[in-house]
Amino acid sequence: MTRLRAITTAAASAAMALAIAASGTASADAIGFFHYTYTAADGTEKKGEVHDQPDGECIDIEEAVADGTKPAHSPRNRTDKHAYLFEETDCGGQKFTVNADADGGANLKFRSIYFVSST
Repeated sequence: MTRLRAITTAAASAAMALAIAASGTASADAIGFFHYTYTAADGTEKKGEVHDQPDGECIDIEEAVADGTKPAHSPRNRTDKHAYLFEETDCGGQKFTVNADADGGANLKFRSIYFVSST
């Protein structure tokens, strides 16, 4: 009887460890690239990107946060996560969604991004 109880306890511990490991993968990084266009200080349009970003963390677009800069635009989401784009830094203002492996137009202006699971 003691041996059966030890086997049952070991099996329960293994199942709990597996459940904890599986739940940890739910907030995995946004794997892939997120491309955008921004206006440089000299007025020329340039391409920028972020890649393999943490899921659930607000990311400001470096080239679009300084005073007097224009927002980024023309997003191309080549990650495995949905991207929430915000018109202000620190994920403030109006929110727009660009699904995984989808694009937004030149009129979609944003200064920060937040990736979320596609499921």
